[in-house]
Amino acid sequence: MKKSKKVWSLLLVLSLVIGMAAGGVQSQAYSVPSNMKWWTKDRFGMFIHFGAYSYYGHGEWAMQIEGISKQKYQQTVAAKFNPTKFNANEIVKYAKLAGMKYIVITAKHHEGMAMWDTNVASFKDYTGKTMFSLQQYTPFGKTGRDVLMELKTACDKAGIKFGLYYSIIDWNHSSQTINGDFTKMKSMAARTAYIRDMKAQLKELVDRYDPAIMWFDGDWTYRRKAPTLAKWWTKADGKDLYKYVKSLKSSILVNERVCRGFKLGDFECPERSIPEKAPSRPWETCQSMNDAWGYKKDLENSYRSYKYLIRELVDVASKSGNYLLNIGPKGDGTMTAGSKKALRGIGNWMKKNGSSIYATSGNPFGKVPSWGTYTKKGKNVYVHVTKWPKNKKLTVRKYKNKKLKKVYLLESGKKISCKGNKKGKTKVTLKVTKKVPNKKDTVIVMQYK
Repeated sequence: MKKSKKVWSLLLVLSLVIGMAAGGVQSQAYSVPSNMKWWTKDRFGMFIHFGAYSYYGHGEWAMQIEGISKQKYQQTVAAKFNPTKFNANEIVKYAKLAGMKYIVITAKHHEGMAMWDTNVASFKDYTGKTMFSLQQYTPFGKTGRDVLMELKTACDKAGIKFGLYYSIIDWNHSSQTINGDFTKMKSMAARTAYIRDMKAQLKELVDRYDPAIMWFDGDWTYRRKAPTLAKWWTKADGKDLYKYVKSLKSSILVNERVCRGFKLGDFECPERSIPEKAPSRPWETCQSMNDAWGYKKDLENSYRSYKYLIRELVDVASKSGNYLLNIGPKGDGTMTAGSKKALRGIGNWMKKNGSSIYATSGNPFGKVPSWGTYTKKGKNVYVHVTKWPKNKKLTVRKYKNKKLKKVYLLESGKKISCKGNKKGKTKVTLKVTKKVPNKKDTVIVMQYK
């Protein structure tokens, strides 16, 4: 369903209000392991959903939602996927333009197609004869190209961290059949063999592409105790998978979806939502630009405004979180016009205001003001104003009773005068202009001595 810009604006306001009402979004309260420091500093990344479903243009869940059989899906969709116009350098250019510091791309989604030349024998098509991979099942294989390696190389050159997404459920694999929204195992023996082969594929990915992040999904068939054929993924499996991936590369970051709900993994990853209160450990929310992850033709005119996306990024940073924003390239590999426009818009703001996001901790105060929020880094508290005062007076909190050295607009460096900058005062009043400096989010720097 398409949504107007007015509706998206209302949704953003409601989201921010809910988060603000909770209060207590104190600055970073969790400890950060050494291997995660780069990730918590970067704050902003790009998610890429790209697979055979991109050719079909109905989204990555089309096979399940539309009830398409394995045979029909593979013959009419996967076999025609030919992304010859995939341009890793262009994608990385736009990621960097937007201020993104890391990229996570789908190596294998629920549809089961491997986006690399896998050699694990059980991952074949419905006939059991041909490997179900981009290189061996599609016309693209004739090019001899490796899109994952192309993106990895482009990321390395640009100084951007590279990560991979991998789905635990597999609609194509011979061990499973689609069961409602998820999958059902044929037998316990098939389950054991599949987990073994899944690990073999993960070893291929880590050995070949040396990812900084392994982002799991498709763990919905989970249960706490012994597996059943319908609920075949367990907490113990999640622990074992996490341990296995870490054995392949100790510094790699792994999300909680090795088996969600049990506080596993290195970070939490709520989807399309921002917690009311800052979580007690590292976290990242993933968001789409237009309610689609994989390319969906009928949503190409429904992109959120970049003002909406910027404000979500700020809200996430104010709670010491990371923001993973998705693009869904078309079946030929090209980026959509809507995603380019959004990334340019975000980039224009980040170019001047990125220091209020990168390496920051969250709001250092107990409450969130009605006009916006705060982030903090070192001696600076960043005041993010999304509701500009009509009376040209903005009352802000002071940090730990310290005296201000300087107050200025981050974009222009223009100084702002304040009243109440005295010892013992918990608030100061800033005298601002009538004209709003930045309608997306105006950032004022409060620099303390």
